[in-house]
Amino acid sequence: MTLHVESEGTGEPVLLLHGVSGSGATYRWLTLEGRRTVRLTFRGHGRSGRAASYLLDDYVEDALSVLEDLGPAAIVGHSLGGVVAWTVAQRRPDLVTRLFLEDPPLFMGEPDAHAANPAIPPFRQRQSAVRAWQARGATEAEIEAELDPEGEQTPEALAARSHALHALDPKLLDPVIAGTLLATADTRAPVTVPVLILAADPALGSAFPPEHEARLAETHPDVKVVRLAGAPHTIHDTAAVRDEYVAQLVAFLG
Repeated sequence: MTLHVESEGTGEPVLLLHGVSGSGATYRWLTLEGRRTVRLTFRGHGRSGRAASYLLDDYVEDALSVLEDLGPAAIVGHSLGGVVAWTVAQRRPDLVTRLFLEDPPLFMGEPDAHAANPAIPPFRQRQSAVRAWQARGATEAEIEAELDPEGEQTPEALAARSHALHALDPKLLDPVIAGTLLATADTRAPVTVPVLILAADPALGSAFPPEHEARLAETHPDVKVVRLAGAPHTIHDTAAVRDEYVAQLVAFLG
């Protein structure tokens, strides 16, 4: 499996993991002084190779392949990337120093949560759009012009989305739609490193709603949760809350 990895800076490593249908390009704007930022693009996304299977365990394998060369690192994960980071910390705590999780869908692999997930119809639409764009050979610029901005997104966020969708393997959205992508996520096994969850506003479509926050507190009372009013699921891509995202991240990394 060929994985696209970008690295910048020097110092203690921070591994950045994107959400499903994104790519490492979503973090190209982010620099962390005194840190080495490493942007992984998961299989089937962006410039990484395509694969036969796109389940949580496969993406965990992608992250571990980088960490085994990188050494112990802090992990920053958005959405799917957050669940991958959580799972990596459970399975290989020796490779993780701390977790910063952006609106992670930790419980969305459960059948009832998946059935009620309002994001599934948009994922179906995204899959159809990707297939249509790729069939006609649309350029990244043409895709960007057709994107519907999710809230007040930054210009580089839209460019990163068009880059990711241009190369996306549309088949990787099949397990998302079917509800099998996150079926093996474990919300009960211990996570022994410090964890901060930066959660979105439920009114704007959080993948980690308050009821999931309450459930996680029962098994992981040491996990800190900060919920941002006015923040959609794509917190790091949203102009109005990006400064707060960075402030929370920098303070957590210390």
